[in-house]
Amino acid sequence: MRLFTATAAGALALAVLLNGQAHADQVSLDVRVDNVRPDQGQVRVALYDEGTWLGEPVVGEQIDSTGTSVTLRLQVPASGRYGLAAYQDTNNDGHLNRNVVGMPSEPTAFSNDAPMSFGPPRFADAALEVSAPSEAVLTLR
Repeated sequence: MRLFTATAAGALALAVLLNGQAHADQVSLDVRVDNVRPDQGQVRVALYDEGTWLGEPVVGEQIDSTGTSVTLRLQVPASGRYGLAAYQDTNNDGHLNRNVVGMPSEPTAFSNDAPMSFGPPRFADAALEVSAPSEAVLTLR
């Protein structure tokens, strides 16, 4: 049932702050997030490798929800296999809110539209290969 923990939300915020540090072998990944509720908080996107899946992100970004679709650019530290997770912080409180049974009460999305059934998706279902500048599309649900 655990999608993002308070620690992961804090790590995402730290990753956003550190994202400005550039490395020569980075790969640009443009992430378009669709089905955004305009003008309701921020959209937060995190990139994970298999070892950090839904824990501490490798890198993260956030953007104001100015339209029904927003695009963020992530600087991936190196080519490899990664998974993306996103949520819209509609009340702008800095973390993913949940209902009484622990399911997200704010819109969420995963790369490859990986399904959530009785908990977060597996890394294998969300994994994508990042080796050259590219784009990924996530749809909030």
